[in-house]
Amino acid sequence: MEEKQTIQMRKRNMKLFPICKALGWDYIFFYTTNFLFLTQVKNIDPADVVLIDSFYALFGIVMQVPATFIIEYLGRRRSIILANFLNCMYMIIIMFSRNLFDLIIAELLSALAFAIKDSAELALLNESIPASRYKGQIFAKINERGISNYYIINAISTILSGFLYDMNPYIPIILALTTTLFLTILSRGFVEPPIIQNKKKNKKDFSEIKNLKESFKFILKSERLKSLILFSAITVGVFNVLTNYEISLLENLDIDAKYLGIIFAVLGIISGIVTKKQEAFHNKHRNKTLCLILGGLGISIIISGIAAIIATKYRIFIIFIIISYVIKYAYKGIYNPLMDKYLRNFSNEEIDTKIFTAKNFFGSIFSVIIGVFASFILERMDIAICMTLIGIITVILTIIMDKYMKTRVGLKPEEYSKEERKYDELNQKTEMGAK
Repeated sequence: MEEKQTIQMRKRNMKLFPICKALGWDYIFFYTTNFLFLTQVKNIDPADVVLIDSFYALFGIVMQVPATFIIEYLGRRRSIILANFLNCMYMIIIMFSRNLFDLIIAELLSALAFAIKDSAELALLNESIPASRYKGQIFAKINERGISNYYIINAISTILSGFLYDMNPYIPIILALTTTLFLTILSRGFVEPPIIQNKKKNKKDFSEIKNLKESFKFILKSERLKSLILFSAITVGVFNVLTNYEISLLENLDIDAKYLGIIFAVLGIISGIVTKKQEAFHNKHRNKTLCLILGGLGISIIISGIAAIIATKYRIFIIFIIISYVIKYAYKGIYNPLMDKYLRNFSNEEIDTKIFTAKNFFGSIFSVIIGVFASFILERMDIAICMTLIGIITVILTIIMDKYMKTRVGLKPEEYSKEERKYDELNQKTEMGAK
């Protein structure tokens, strides 16, 4: 009977995960017009909007530890429901905000919500897939399906939000709130893995703190995980800055809001299509995959910055900006499912949540650093020059990370130490079988 319930749990969670990922990986009907909403309707300076993102990143750092305790205390399922509810509150505050302080409170709630979601959802999926040599591929495939569908849904909503914004700037936010409310109800359909339920029943003290301490100690000692988390933090920081930089660059060239919507919708569709090629890209480039992505991203940023400088006189060069955006969104589509797959390798239910939490924690730190720097230079330089500078820095960081990761990431399983594979499910099963 218990085995039958476990099978049903696995099927239900693996079926529901890509749907929730598609609708809730990020806000639907919100981005692209959110920058315009804050600057045009709420009259906030563009540099301050970039700075608000840094507040989000700062709160992301602070919220990781409480998010981990919430997940361990409530379980994966209830934590996901709570996170979606907090995102509903975020939208309501944005809608009725009167000043910068209101927006900062909204970013605090959003940071806690995604600190919970980004760890709990991936951990729930990881724990819902039975252990096998193909678990990583199954995990990546299901995660990839959700991300790919998100890009397509987001593309459609982006086109609509651009036109709807011209009708009434509040309509996209109302639709974003409606989507988040629906997602909150939908996420109630998840089933908590039995192994987590049993752990919660057997908890009699605060051994959770000791387990957390041991888990993070392991993560910080693991050369493989340190390399991946550092690389992820740099890449996420760059992607976050580009979210507003890209829109500001085109807005500076007097591109209308509805055309911005169409442009970013097409880019989103490209990401969704390319996401499905992540496994082929990995098989072709292996341990060079991540550095090729970040290096290509840096070059595309430089191209867009230089093209924008020339486009102020020769409008035809806007085409080169769009081409550079296509490259960036293609790499983004490949990067996200691959990084999640790499991080969950050699992990089980004891460590997976903490790994994703550590990734989010350091990602938030780098987002703060890069975001503050991006806001600082934007106040003093033209957006096109800022974009070029960010691209040059990205290329330099790629070269440094390539040298650092060469002997730490992309090795064969047997080439890693026993300590590195301490939480490897297959390794543990082999050892138990030997005994």
